[in-house]
Amino acid sequence: MNKQKNEGFAIKSFCKERDFIKAPLNSRVIRSSLRDNVDKEQKIGTFSLQQQEYYIIEDLLFVMMGLEGKYIEMNLVRNKSEKDQKLEGIIFSVDGTLDPSLKDLTERVLPLATYYISIDTFIEIHSEFEYGFVSHALCAAMRGLLKEYLVLITQLEHQFRSSTSFTLQKLWFYVHPTLHTMTNIHSLILEIREADMEAMDNNVREILMVDGFPRNDNAPQRIKGGGILSILVDRMTNMSGDPATKKLYMYLLSKSSQPYVTMLHSWIYHGEIRDPHDEFMIQEKKQITKENLKVDYNDEYWEKRYTIRENIIPPFLISFKDKILLAGKYINVVRECGIAIKDPDQQCIEDVVGKDDVDRTEVNVNNDILVAMDGGRFVDNIESAYKFANRTLLDLLLKDQQLIDRLRSIKRYFFLDQSDFFIHFLDLASSELKKPSNQVSLTKLQSLLDLVLRNPSSVAYTDPFKEDVKIGMSSEGLVDQLLHIINLAGMDVNPTNARNSRLMDTFLIRKEIGKMGDESENEGSEDGERPGYAASIAGSVASSLTGSIIGAGSKQYLTGIEALTLDYIVTFPLSLVISRKALTSYQLLFRHLLHLKHVEQLLYNTWTEQAKSFYWRCGSAHPTLEAWKSRVYALRQRMLVFVQQLLYFITSEVLEPQWRNLEDKLSKVSTVDQVLKYHTDFLDTCLKECMLTNAKLLRIYSKTVYICILFCNYIEKFTKNLISLESGSTPFSIDHQERTIYKFEDYFFYHIKLLIDALNFYSATDTVQFLGLVVRLDYNLFYAKHEGSERGDNINKY
Repeated sequence: MNKQKNEGFAIKSFCKERDFIKAPLNSRVIRSSLRDNVDKEQKIGTFSLQQQEYYIIEDLLFVMMGLEGKYIEMNLVRNKSEKDQKLEGIIFSVDGTLDPSLKDLTERVLPLATYYISIDTFIEIHSEFEYGFVSHALCAAMRGLLKEYLVLITQLEHQFRSSTSFTLQKLWFYVHPTLHTMTNIHSLILEIREADMEAMDNNVREILMVDGFPRNDNAPQRIKGGGILSILVDRMTNMSGDPATKKLYMYLLSKSSQPYVTMLHSWIYHGEIRDPHDEFMIQEKKQITKENLKVDYNDEYWEKRYTIRENIIPPFLISFKDKILLAGKYINVVRECGIAIKDPDQQCIEDVVGKDDVDRTEVNVNNDILVAMDGGRFVDNIESAYKFANRTLLDLLLKDQQLIDRLRSIKRYFFLDQSDFFIHFLDLASSELKKPSNQVSLTKLQSLLDLVLRNPSSVAYTDPFKEDVKIGMSSEGLVDQLLHIINLAGMDVNPTNARNSRLMDTFLIRKEIGKMGDESENEGSEDGERPGYAASIAGSVASSLTGSIIGAGSKQYLTGIEALTLDYIVTFPLSLVISRKALTSYQLLFRHLLHLKHVEQLLYNTWTEQAKSFYWRCGSAHPTLEAWKSRVYALRQRMLVFVQQLLYFITSEVLEPQWRNLEDKLSKVSTVDQVLKYHTDFLDTCLKECMLTNAKLLRIYSKTVYICILFCNYIEKFTKNLISLESGSTPFSIDHQERTIYKFEDYFFYHIKLLIDALNFYSATDTVQFLGLVVRLDYNLFYAKHEGSERGDNINKY
């Protein structure tokens, strides 16, 4: 025991030392603290040349396995961690007394020891949990290569022990090919480590969800999963001129990519992401669920639930990234509908997509990569899975869920197509819709709508989806809602200036209406009518008009008919196409049409009241009064023509042609994304060509239409004044009536000319379709030639 202590090979029994149990050769390692107590070994240079060769070969066999020798020592830096030094490569020093020729050969072999220690340390670190499956597979492949390396060491030791002719030169001859392999593996390790250091410098750290619990990940994205595969592919491509090196990297790529391909197949065949280490190219945001589609105005479920990590896509999958994403998304939707997904070997692709083979000539992937990746079978798998998933979901939407029939149903209700039922509904609900919007009973309106839709004489009676139509009340006016959307979309650069402009316009309207009211009040006093009657009418109309133009920041300005809207119940997966965002677009178009229909009805009622009135119908003995009546008739008719032409343009030149175009495209559609794109483009085009996406056009249009409403509300006062003048109960004076009708004409002509000019301008810069509306509104250039009062306003004010 004392002798063992003096020699320093054992302080305690190795059976009690865990290190010795795990690695018995550690008994050769002399602790630095004990080295001073050990008798200094005889310098190797004092031995004969043959003995020097023998001892240095013996030392090399141990050093090549990462163990320190007697005459070859590790040079460790004190201020640097041992693990970092091992990764970067430990430098060995040879006894200086060794023969120079032997020392030269020894130093050629020593890099093997450096590389072995570095690779072994890399495997130890990157086999930890957080580095992911791909890193684990790469470490397993490297471990297999190290095992072959150790077998080589064992064979060399056997030769050394059994053959007297074994020399250092033979050792170098046998290990030289292995040195090339170890050099390339060590170079790969250094590149991965460099990527790790860059990620740490850039503070690239993510929070992972592992088993439902958040944990800090110590492995940056760039050195796991697709990041490692990218490094391997790049090195294999760059070293393609060296067959041995290329073969090595192809082997490492084929082994390390297996877990990644497994994740890929799980995604494209089952729509599931089995990625606990966050290393796959597709990431899932679990907080975005299909239930959010009911209130999601931004289509987040389809666009953001599954996204691509662009920075870690393996190069050989870049050309397939969109198909990979869509294949998984499609099959995931089918799975969430409760439909069982067949196993890959049971999916009859030929029955679904035909028997066309994949054209490899169009695949932009290096042939060497295809060979490394199971001969490129992943290309066939991606193509077939994409086609199967696409056709399955497309059949589910178009056939099982009857998407086109659903869209026809929505068109019938929201675009007022064959809307006899809706006219009946408005007649039944007229008294309720005159109330303020916050006092309207939605239950009563819904029951009236259901009653109308179930009427056998109604066109909607045969609609199988009529139960999904619901009544709703908007909290803001149509114009205000549209301007709010435009401001949020960034179309209106300065929302504050836009609101100030609207307030200024409202002030001008109040000012002009106030003048009308003052004049009518004075005349009312002269005629013996109660004072303030005309002013009260003008004030109430002004409040209604102001509330509509400003957008009714307060709810009390909205009546039931102004706030009325429709809603539609859509279930998953139809909600992918008919999303809340799409339904909002349908609602805006519906409210736009309903508003125009309402104004048209007001003008019709005005014509009806005048036709029933004896004083309006019969000629007058006063030529000036008869001329005034003709001006009222003409203005009412011009307003009616304006509203009718606008309605005809929207329904017959925008909505119907766009719908026919959509139907034609859907009948020929081949992918689900085409369905989504065509439907979105259809709604965007309809909104744009109906002037609902341009803030300036919208403001001009709203003022032009609401002056028509003001005129209809003021016609009762015109009738009272006409009766007074015709009956002779008051002295005959028509000056104030002429001034009033002149103000209406001036305001209407000015704004319709402004609208025509704006349409001409935007038809050249935005939508040529506006030219059709210009022709309809001013086919004979009447408004272009009309000269009203000059105002300081212009288009830019809007």
